[in-house]
Amino acid sequence: MADTVAHLPVYDEKHSSDDSLEKKPIDGSDVVDDVQMAKEVEDFEERLANDEATAEEYRVEEAYEVAIKVLTTRDDPELQAVTFRTIFLGLGFSAFGAVLAQIYYFKPQTLSVSVLLLLVLSYWFGNGMHMLLPSRGIFRWINPGPFNIKEHVAIIIMSSTAATSAVAIQVISVQELYYNNNMNPGVAIFTLIGSQLIGYGYAGLLQDVLVKPTKCFWPANIYIANLFQALHYDRQMTSKRVRLFWTAFIALFVWEIVPEWIFPILTGFSIFCLADNSSSVFRNVFGGASNNEGMGLLAWCFDWNLIGSACLWAPLWLQLNQDIGIFLTYILMSAVYYGNIWKAQQFPFMSQAIFAENGSQYDQTSLLDANGKFDPTAYAELGPAYFSATNALYLITSNLSLGAVLTHVLLYHWNDLKPFVLSLNPWNKNVHHVHDAHFEKMKVYKQIPRWWYVAVLLSAYGIAQATNYTGNSGLPWWAVTVLLIIGFIFCALYATLAATIGFTEFNTSGNGFFQMITAYLVPGRPVANMYGAMYGAHPMQQGIAFLQDLKLGQYCKLAPRVTFCMQMAGTIVGSLLNYVMMLSIINAQRPALLSIAGTRLWSGQNAQSYNSNAISWGALGPQMFGAHAIYHMVPISLAIGLVLPLPFYIAYRIWPKAGFQNLNTSIIMQYSCYLSVGINTSVNMSLGIFSQWWVRRHYPRWFTKYNYILAAGMDGGTQVVLFLLNFAIFGAAGTAHTFPQWWGNGARSPPDVSRLAY
Repeated sequence: MADTVAHLPVYDEKHSSDDSLEKKPIDGSDVVDDVQMAKEVEDFEERLANDEATAEEYRVEEAYEVAIKVLTTRDDPELQAVTFRTIFLGLGFSAFGAVLAQIYYFKPQTLSVSVLLLLVLSYWFGNGMHMLLPSRGIFRWINPGPFNIKEHVAIIIMSSTAATSAVAIQVISVQELYYNNNMNPGVAIFTLIGSQLIGYGYAGLLQDVLVKPTKCFWPANIYIANLFQALHYDRQMTSKRVRLFWTAFIALFVWEIVPEWIFPILTGFSIFCLADNSSSVFRNVFGGASNNEGMGLLAWCFDWNLIGSACLWAPLWLQLNQDIGIFLTYILMSAVYYGNIWKAQQFPFMSQAIFAENGSQYDQTSLLDANGKFDPTAYAELGPAYFSATNALYLITSNLSLGAVLTHVLLYHWNDLKPFVLSLNPWNKNVHHVHDAHFEKMKVYKQIPRWWYVAVLLSAYGIAQATNYTGNSGLPWWAVTVLLIIGFIFCALYATLAATIGFTEFNTSGNGFFQMITAYLVPGRPVANMYGAMYGAHPMQQGIAFLQDLKLGQYCKLAPRVTFCMQMAGTIVGSLLNYVMMLSIINAQRPALLSIAGTRLWSGQNAQSYNSNAISWGALGPQMFGAHAIYHMVPISLAIGLVLPLPFYIAYRIWPKAGFQNLNTSIIMQYSCYLSVGINTSVNMSLGIFSQWWVRRHYPRWFTKYNYILAAGMDGGTQVVLFLLNFAIFGAAGTAHTFPQWWGNGARSPPDVSRLAY
């Protein structure tokens, strides 16, 4: 069996290249080698499944090995993927997810529709349809047999694509609410569709190098694919994996009622705050159970909704880089505030608002004239604007990360992206052949020609330019083109990190970066700034999400053309329902959405925040970030970030076995002010090290067979009960039901315990 393990792809560390992707002409020997490799992997997987492998064979040495040792390459090409159940449940859950996501966007609590929620619900509904619908005679097409994995994956790809509130909705809703611009429905819907389809084009161009190879294993997909395979391939309740999943699911389903409703102090408490709740220093450093309260140093959290399963499935070196960044956070945030940098102590320790010099909130809307442009006279009257120091620090570290990602990927992953760059040359005759056990099984299905994606990209580009013009965005056509090119470059860079190490914390920094770029391209225009952020960041984010879906389809052996169609259908359904729900909510709840506090049921906080960011960058960009402005280091930090990976790369070349190649300055910098917003008691470094190092090294069989299914069960139970609690208890359906007051949810008795919570 050592021979089989040896056939798993091995990478040349000197170049960080992937031997599963080679540049060579295809001949018969390649086909034979790939078939032989797939057969050996099948035999190896059989030994793992039957507990016949040794501890060394179970042990995951390189992160990418989970794609073979945790998942199976099993496939049944005869299984139907597109059935009546697929279409019915796919459309149903797409509508459910899109409507729910849009409702959540206008709620006081910031929520999202979980993939695991959709996965579990669709599993129940799919099996229910199989048991209840007739299956004989003419009804065979309605109920062709047991609910299978391909139907299930197709439903999830379609519904999860739809179950988001698109960035374009933020642009449209802000114009509806704050600028009295009632966009033409056709223009609005095509803006929604076009801005997302551009991401499809990005994904299609990059899939050969970022989906098919073994090295691009997309860690965030492993526990989802593992759950699909356990639910559909195992012998249900006689399977230990399935029993573990449902046990963890039920346990967390029951437990989460306690910290979320009955005993909310368990979301975060600190011994230091117990000792002294009156000290602002203690609150800033050790607090963190409430939004924007503090950094949560040494605080404990017992709410899995805040902790999440990433500590179980994220690769060890991703978590270690994050931990280094969070360690720097405690130092940097304390230094800028207590060092009074940027007049820090005149403003709150943590806030995302913009302030006047006297500490009051800045009147941003007064900056604009009747045409929505920057008014210099009004600015002279209002005076300079300021961020909280920690928010300014976050902008700097985000730009350091953005600069570092370019250099890091070019230094360590150039050989991974090189085949794509060479494929752009029409005279290039070399064929890049992928050697991957999962992809080998996909060769029985028709692949998607690249021209499909090129056609989608060109069509979406035309739609974007047309809707940008007819929507009176104020953004010139050439600026849209520049932003899309930059967005594609960063899509390739960030998708490389998401595929190879699982780094996904780039959405907020991406938005800020494109707002900054747009502020330089089109200064003084907040609405144009919103469009610029949309066309820069949204296609990038969508492209990465689509690449991840394509990899999930490869793991679960869903035909690529089915994946493509499900993604397209989900995008269209989601766009239509996003827009319809947005209009209905705005028309019915406009006063609540425009008020600062909102109501118990409705809030315009997300739209308000998006508008504030657009004004700060679009109207105040030169005044806040110019060469002589107080925050001039924000754009400069982008250039500084370019050189950050170089010392570690040089050290790696001198001492190649010392591990310097595992230090990713882009990830470290992204997390170096990670605690500047939100609830911060959920930081838990110990769980990740325990799972991805101690269990992986000392209990390799348990890690390989059960670690990822445990992560899915804990997240699944949490997400399902939170959905029920939001509508049944927390007031999302209209009436909130509070738990009786006691010291565990903030009452004042006994007094010494109440100091646990702020």
